Amino acid sequence: MCAVEADPVGVYIAAFRARCDHMRRPGHSLIDEPGVHGLRSARDDSFARLLVSDDRAHDTLEALLPEASAAGMICVFAAAERCAELVRRRLAWRPDPAIAMACDDLRAVPALPLSHELTLRPVRRLPADPPDGVPLEDAAAAAMKAAPGISDPPDAFAAYLRSLPAPFRFFAAVDADGAVRATSASGSFGAEATVIFVNTDPGWRRRGIAQAMTVAALYAAQDSGARRAGLDASEAGPRIYLRLGFEVVTQVTRFFPNRAMASR
Repeated sequence: MCAVEADPVGVYIAAFRARCDHMRRPGHSLIDEPGVHGLRSARDDSFARLLVSDDRAHDTLEALLPEASAAGMICVFAAAERCAELVRRRLAWRPDPAIAMACDDLRAVPALPLSHELTLRPVRRLPADPPDGVPLEDAAAAAMKAAPGISDPPDAFAAYLRSLPAPFRFFAAVDADGAVRATSASGSFGAEATVIFVNTDPGWRRRGIAQAMTVAALYAAQDSGARRAGLDASEAGPRIYLRLGFEVVTQVTRFFPNRAMASR
């Protein structure tokens, strides 16, 4: 199992900061102050991606919120109660509860085969992706079927997934007829990685498919050089990640603009 010998909070924050660094746009800057980390808005671009770990960040966050009023994401750990209330009060953003998790050694993630009824395929998201990969629109549609909470129109959701940084690699499990039955994706940012987009068709659940798709994503991240991972799990997700050696960091609330889409 993954021995999270390093501080799991530190592992999770490092993964978050690495993603932010790759998402930085012209004019944006990184912030790394007591209790708050991430990507702050630019003068002409309100996109922000912030992680608030504790209430030491309250005054800094209060100053940042007017800049981050239209786009992005703010993640708040359970310990930062005052900061969470500040975001709720100042921004009319949708809260999405999750469980922050971390793994300090991806080499210990066990190999798990996918069901013999399914075939693992890459997803064609960017021009450089394999031309015979599953179209992103098909994978996005399958994910929306599996996760009714995704409220964006299909085209908008696919556009959001396509806009993610190039280090993200997407996968789909297809049946004998070529229909997408499960998805997963991972991003590798130097030594840090994350996993998103883990979804399974309701009719194919309880067969270990989500776990096998997660392993496929994590192995792809390792192949790209990642050694650790931090991620956000849905309510049902921790049991999958715990079996793979991840450790629970804390409960986290992710705040999104109402029109934005959270990746799973």
